[in-house]
Amino acid sequence: MNSDLAMLTWCDLNGLARCRAVLQDDLSAVKRNGVGWPSAGQAILPFGTVADNPWGPMDEVRQVPVGAGAHLPASDGWPSFNMVLTQSMTRDGTPWDCCPRAFCETALSALRAETGWTMLSAFEFEFTRWGEPEIAARPVYTVDAFRASAKFFDAAVTALRAANLDPQTIEPEFGKGQLEIACGPAPGVSGADRALLVREVLREVARRQNLKLTFSPKPAPDAVGNGQHVHFSFVDADGQPVLYDARSPSLISEKAGAFVAGIMAHVNAICAIAAPAPVSYQRLGPHHWSCGYSSFGVQNREAAVRVCPPAAQNEKDRARAINLEFRAPDALSNPYLLIGMLAYAGLDGIRRQLATPPLADRDPADMTDAERASLDITPLPSTLGEALDALQADAAVAQWLSPTLLDAYLRIKRDEIAAMEGRTPEAVCDIYRDIY
Repeated sequence: MNSDLAMLTWCDLNGLARCRAVLQDDLSAVKRNGVGWPSAGQAILPFGTVADNPWGPMDEVRQVPVGAGAHLPASDGWPSFNMVLTQSMTRDGTPWDCCPRAFCETALSALRAETGWTMLSAFEFEFTRWGEPEIAARPVYTVDAFRASAKFFDAAVTALRAANLDPQTIEPEFGKGQLEIACGPAPGVSGADRALLVREVLREVARRQNLKLTFSPKPAPDAVGNGQHVHFSFVDADGQPVLYDARSPSLISEKAGAFVAGIMAHVNAICAIAAPAPVSYQRLGPHHWSCGYSSFGVQNREAAVRVCPPAAQNEKDRARAINLEFRAPDALSNPYLLIGMLAYAGLDGIRRQLATPPLADRDPADMTDAERASLDITPLPSTLGEALDALQADAAVAQWLSPTLLDAYLRIKRDEIAAMEGRTPEAVCDIYRDIY
């Protein structure tokens, strides 16, 4: 069976990949003007309902191909998988002010214009095989656990390599049926493109093997949480790394420290983007190896931002290998909004010449209140409602997101909270597990 359909795909405000397909033969004809999509489609909740929005039935945007995509050939009775990423444009050809990808490009361009830096980003993808009675709990991180998913891993790596998505590490994770694949870094908006493509390629591989995957941050209340940590670093106009400073206790430069300080200054607002659903806060919190506090540390996996020290021996390789990791995100987040928010927050820290945050040398949850206060460590939001309040109250965010985009996001997410009110944690987990 073969298919000549190309899925023109974009990421909505819920982190879902929406699409409209055209014939492959017609793809060249739609590359200039794209395909139409109701603007109100941006207000669709994960559950299929539509939030109140300013567009109604009268407005439309064009989903215009941007060149990035993924292709998997037909196999085992499945037609070919052809995914073409798009950007939302108005009818006059300008970027739509509610397009997350355009927001990300604008943020990264601002960072590059003021600092000369290009941001590189890479994601870790944690997900869980679900609903398979033969998936038994196995000793974690073992060969036995790896071989239980070897067929999936093999097909996934083959597909990711064919799509130029650079798979690098593959492992069985800590939870029952939990797996992780991490891909290499990509510059600029390509890092966010890659996040969207990898998730959908992995879903397609599972689909072809009759497996069920969920990227939900909490498949069940007692399950190990799935994160989608983002690693990032920077290079200058000559492609040289600028993050590393061997003389600093944090191992990063003064300007990079200001970037981190900017993230810390806005981290509660960023959580509304990084952990964007009620179920996200069943994962995010102390002692979950995600993060529960606005802390910064070297190799501290309970810090919100972690310095990942390089293993290389010579200074040149160390400078290229070191990176920062933001540990709050899960796969329900829109990667374009996430990268854009990090870029703007970090740039704000550079503009204000903020000092590198104090280093947390252990789990902040094990510190006393006085110890946390001495390091400027405060709790992250414990609910999506708290995170949305922080997003709405952060005056800087209003300068980054367009008024319409910010309003739409707040409406959608508050409706999402209302839809989950009164449900048990188990019911909430079930709903998101099946959607994501």
